[in-house]
Amino acid sequence: MPAPKIGVYVDYEGHRTHGSYDPETKRIDITSGPLAGQSFKTPTGAARAVVIHYKPEVNPNRNGWSFWVRDDGSGEVLQTIRHST
Repeated sequence: MPAPKIGVYVDYEGHRTHGSYDPETKRIDITSGPLAGQSFKTPTGAARAVVIHYKPEVNPNRNGWSFWVRDDGSGEVLQTIRHST
């Protein structure tokens, strides 16, 4: 049975973007905002897309594992489950 997806979000430049993280594939699917419906192979790819969308003039390099926050009320970044999935 596949592992359930994990809700994640990020607050960037005054905008909250929600997504779901798939522990099996490591993909993030964006589920809200202007990027909704887009899927990224890695949390880092999804993080870069958010930065490029909201602030294209800055370097988009981000560590996606520490950019995305688990949407379970814990306040923990995705990094906390990186090696347990």
